[in-house]
Amino acid sequence: MTTLTNDFKPTLIRIAITKDFDKLFEKLIPPPRMVVSVGLILAGMVIPLLMAVQLLQLSFLLGFVGFCLVSTGGVLTLIFCGEI
Repeated sequence: MTTLTNDFKPTLIRIAITKDFDKLFEKLIPPPRMVVSVGLILAGMVIPLLMAVQLLQLSFLLGFVGFCLVSTGGVLTLIFCGEI
């Protein structure tokens, strides 16, 4: 008795589904510039949070740095989204 082997032959339906999945996957991954700008916003929000929990020293300079990070990240996000 011989064993049967199936050859992998890509069909047109399989190719179409794969292409659609690849396009969807590419749309779900954000561009690196958006990751950086949103990261700036999050870093700027974490600094005052750490000062509130008293893990960082409460100072005007750190508060200003947090404000600068949030404002810079917000402006970059608006520019990259196309709003400005």
